Amino acid sequence: MKRISSMIAALLLAAAAGGAARAAQGPGFPLFDTQVHFYTNDFASFPLHDRLAYMGQAVMTRRAAEHPTTPLRVFGDWKRNGVGAGVGIQYGAAYGGDNRYVLSVAAHHPRRVVPVVILDPDAPDAPARLRELALHHRVAGFRKLGKRAADGAYPWLHSPGMLRLWKVADAQHLVVELMPYPRDPDPRFLRDIDRLARRFPGARIVLDHCAWPEPAAAPDYGIDGPFEALAADPNVYWKVTSENFERARFDPVLMQGLVDRAVQVFGADHVMWGSDMGNTIMPYARMVHAALTATARLDAAQRRQVLWSTGRSVYGASRP
Repeated sequence: MKRISSMIAALLLAAAAGGAARAAQGPGFPLFDTQVHFYTNDFASFPLHDRLAYMGQAVMTRRAAEHPTTPLRVFGDWKRNGVGAGVGIQYGAAYGGDNRYVLSVAAHHPRRVVPVVILDPDAPDAPARLRELALHHRVAGFRKLGKRAADGAYPWLHSPGMLRLWKVADAQHLVVELMPYPRDPDPRFLRDIDRLARRFPGARIVLDHCAWPEPAAAPDYGIDGPFEALAADPNVYWKVTSENFERARFDPVLMQGLVDRAVQVFGADHVMWGSDMGNTIMPYARMVHAALTATARLDAAQRRQVLWSTGRSVYGASRP
């Protein structure tokens, strides 16, 4: 019996090693990274607005000064790791709503970077500004972060200003990228998303970090009933990132279970990968390896969708 157990353990280790090796070899197509936060140490041209940075102003300033996430750095990492293009997500911790740097990066590299901006919903000109950015600067949409209120509600999702931006996104099929705080799953947030998705069916709703499913084992891997309810909304998309994999302790079983479960529930054409480069601090090669490992059990078509075509389609990267 002990010999049989040893043989089974050896086979499992060999299978895991084989899966890791296949992941490391790459999928045979370029990846599309839907979450890169660009910032520069050219403070004269692009001063930081990091007074309210969540990690503290001193940390953000030092990070930008010593390890800026510039096109030179990003494109080098992309080339070394098989990434073809991606999305520049305005980094509020560095610049707040001053979108000039991400727009500059995208303008200089239109075939490689699609921009997503941050707007102040309460600004009277926010809807007109969003329309102008989409029309003249290839902006795919806007991002909004917000905290849960003391009563458990998310009033920022449907404030008067946000509703005006929702209407623009609905009419022009733009991305509305959302990230709630705190970083834990909340059925009330998901119910709000369901209602907004039905109210604004033309908007492309992207939930950062998959709306924080709790790292869990089989059978649901944290994607339980409240998440499943949104599978009926064709305009809701799920972004799995390095933060999800880090929360799963980079355990291949948990990472693969999470991605497999997301694809099972929502479809591969509604699941995408983003590295979170510039925010999650680790070598880019490790982020890509985690993505390849997490998607290794998908079939070839599903893997291509999660790592390439879903993101390109949602963010409109293939448009002129």
